[in-house]
Amino acid sequence: MQPAMQRMAEQFLGNEDDAADAVQDCFVSLWNEREKLRNVINMEAWCISMVKRKCIDILRKRRPIAEIDERFEIADDQYEEDERLQMALSLIDRLPERQAQVVRLRHFDDCDTKNIASTMRISEGNVYVLLSRAYNSLKQMLFEYENN
Repeated sequence: MQPAMQRMAEQFLGNEDDAADAVQDCFVSLWNEREKLRNVINMEAWCISMVKRKCIDILRKRRPIAEIDERFEIADDQYEEDERLQMALSLIDRLPERQAQVVRLRHFDDCDTKNIASTMRISEGNVYVLLSRAYNSLKQMLFEYENN
């Protein structure tokens, strides 16, 4: 099943090394959950679905961070840096409370999604949803700010 899983991951991620890492992570998960797999009827479909979900998680983690980091690029001048940080903080403060908390934990406290989920007592899926909504709101606020 490894070659099919590898091809699927390469199609999603576009990089052979990242695809190999995703497939390896899936095999580790399969090994850790091996007792539960006895009830799986179609193991090949199960593995392909697992790789697909893993690749989607990887892509979700990449995209939002890059987009927000591009907007708040660190300036050479200390004054500009402070001004940008203050603007970012004020925009984050305008977000709904849970979205603001997730963004602060992710970008200011350097927490990963697992730690954020644990801290906020929500699922990792909800962390991704809150981050996505927060990033979309921040992009909209930045767009409005830049056009005014």
